[in-house]
Amino acid sequence: MDRQWTVAGAAALLSLENVAVICGLLFRAHTSVLLLGVLLLKFPLCRELLRLRVGAAAILILWESVTMLVALVNLSLAAPAQIALFVSASTASTLIALSLPLFAPQGTD
Repeated sequence: MDRQWTVAGAAALLSLENVAVICGLLFRAHTSVLLLGVLLLKFPLCRELLRLRVGAAAILILWESVTMLVALVNLSLAAPAQIALFVSASTASTLIALSLPLFAPQGTD
């Protein structure tokens, strides 16, 4: 089964999720510049995911696990935002997990 689409889908979803979170933070009265800086680090990770770097996949799975936890426990978020963040993070994690066979080193015969 060809799973190449899962890598591109995960990278696209992760990038869109990141843009949405950054935009949401920019409309808050008190936004941490440090938090925005940390979120900007996600874009290069998405690029490295497209290059099939296993380290980027591992970091992004961990990142999305933390995002799911934040979506569940952060009551300052509106309920629709919590649901959207959780669904997006879990979908992206699933897509990365489905794409993991692509990260295996290819044997040279």
